[in-house]
Amino acid sequence: MNWFARMTAPGVRRAWSWWHRNSFRESFEAQRPRLLVDVSAVMKSDAQTGIQRVVRAVWSELNGRKDCAFEVVPVYATHFHGYCYAPADFLEQSRAPQPEVVHAGRGDKFLGLDLSAHLLPKYRDQLRAWRRNGATLSLVAYDVLPLIRPEWFSQKSVAHFRKWFDLLKDEADQAICISDQVARDLCEQLAIVGATEQPVIGRLQMGGDIQASLPTFGMSDQTRQLLRRLPFRPTILMVGTVEPRKGYEIALAAFEYLWRTSPKDAPDLVIVGKPGWKTERLQKRLRDHPQHGSRLHWLDQVSDEALCEFYDNCRAVLMASRGEGFGLPLIEAAAHGRYILARDLSVFREQGLPNVLYFDDDRPSALGSRIMALLTAGQRGSAPVANLPSWHDCVDRLLIELGRSRLDDHRSKKAARQAS
Repeated sequence: MNWFARMTAPGVRRAWSWWHRNSFRESFEAQRPRLLVDVSAVMKSDAQTGIQRVVRAVWSELNGRKDCAFEVVPVYATHFHGYCYAPADFLEQSRAPQPEVVHAGRGDKFLGLDLSAHLLPKYRDQLRAWRRNGATLSLVAYDVLPLIRPEWFSQKSVAHFRKWFDLLKDEADQAICISDQVARDLCEQLAIVGATEQPVIGRLQMGGDIQASLPTFGMSDQTRQLLRRLPFRPTILMVGTVEPRKGYEIALAAFEYLWRTSPKDAPDLVIVGKPGWKTERLQKRLRDHPQHGSRLHWLDQVSDEALCEFYDNCRAVLMASRGEGFGLPLIEAAAHGRYILARDLSVFREQGLPNVLYFDDDRPSALGSRIMALLTAGQRGSAPVANLPSWHDCVDRLLIELGRSRLDDHRSKKAARQAS
């Protein structure tokens, strides 16, 4: 938003909420239960990050179900208005639709699928009205790292996330976590703040089949040129936003060590990820690096089509992140038959992938040695891969987690306690 929009947005939101305050209370009951799927962020702008691939994949699978117990309805909010109905083809529309306020009632379920921590808490009154009318709220928790390691994020992001967490604590009937690690972290944070009425904890599996996520297409000339040389150069791929927790600085130091000590045998490094926050010096270092364009390549605008090509043509994948809610590149790399070197985190081991090597020493020489071992593993060809869950399988599990009786019972008990 520009400065004028930022200044006027709070007033516009208040006016919108005041205008619709009575309609929020109206009882509403559809012919069959509806699943109101939040697509606020991806509808406005597809950042082409891992979470956007998850949102698109889950939405595509839900929307294509003919035997679903729910009528699946996309909804969205903005900085200027609360939740309204989104068109079914919202990913293809370039113009915002005329806002029509969402009403929800008995049997309806709101699925907070998109990463909308900056929006959801602004419309707490609307969400509360839905719950009073008999709807349930299920929020997807991708991680709780802004609470655990706030120094990795911008102050604004942490502030938004704290408000989202507070809403989840007080209003949500269910928290659907993308890993067991996130579930543990979430329960610990709820215990720290003394939450006495924790939401039901559910689990959303992750898939690695990018082709099932309504992938984006297109390649720049630079991308095509780089892809053409990959089969002839041993190359390690890193995927993810350039932000503090991703470990790009220690990876770069390790590659610099290898380029200096083993210039003939050392692999090239390709980074696919958007520029993030608190890494301005690192970003400048990457762009101004003597090996940039030669042995070091950073692409910050890459479609899903091109990302699949990079997975297919790299020798292996490196994941140096210090913290993740899941680590989507691991399962995506596995789906493409690549070996992976990952930091030894429990959330990575949780995936149980057979094609992963681990490291726990950030020193350039130690990590460089592990990278060379990864390169040797990659020379053996495709990595052994277990039966990976498809997005179809993941949504099957999600619909089970959204089982109506358990959540409705939780909602009724919580409402009764609040009333008393």
